[in-house]
Amino acid sequence: MATHYRQSYDDHEYEAKASPMATGSITKLHTGEGVRKFTVKPKEREKAPKAAHGVLIGVAIAALVIIVGGFLLVRALLGQAKEFVEVTSDTYPTEAQQADTSVDETSGEVDYGSIEYVDETFSIVPVEGSVALVATDKSGNQRTLFVVEGTPVTFFLYDGTLIVPENLQDGWDVIAYTVDSDAVASQVVVDGSPVTGEGEITEATLSGNELVIVDSTGSTTRVSL
Repeated sequence: MATHYRQSYDDHEYEAKASPMATGSITKLHTGEGVRKFTVKPKEREKAPKAAHGVLIGVAIAALVIIVGGFLLVRALLGQAKEFVEVTSDTYPTEAQQADTSVDETSGEVDYGSIEYVDETFSIVPVEGSVALVATDKSGNQRTLFVVEGTPVTFFLYDGTLIVPENLQDGWDVIAYTVDSDAVASQVVVDGSPVTGEGEITEATLSGNELVIVDSTGSTTRVSL
């Protein structure tokens, strides 16, 4: 490879510097030839193949189609899920319910009936010489909610609360228990005083949002729930 140098002098020292002229543009002069002038053409940039541009456009379109399709699919699935989780009053009744209580005239045994609410069945059953209000799920698993101290007359469900009117040795009262809570069964209280009465309960019904109790003394008590 030929190298063209030029010399620069600075007092007594000099240094050789490489010429910026490209090596390929140097041509040897023969005897009798004058100076030749050469024009160095800049190198042309390589153009990207048109096929590569077409591939990139195709990939971009395919990606856009996948994104749009995925969005539509997710939206469709979410729309279907709403239909399954929708809760209606038919699924979880919130209106007042009263158990169908009956007494066997021969044996005197009381069938307190049952109430279904939020995938459980509530009933009053004998437990170790007493009676208790229990909840049974769809698989048959049973849990005791509370033991009834007196003799229950019937029981109700109102706005998620179980209500049990009961006869005691010296009168009657009403017990309430809120379903799906950490609360314990307690007496129903109105204006700071428990709802109680003399004699025995002969009839207990729900009338709208009121609990109506008729006792053996002939008095009628209405409790707003």
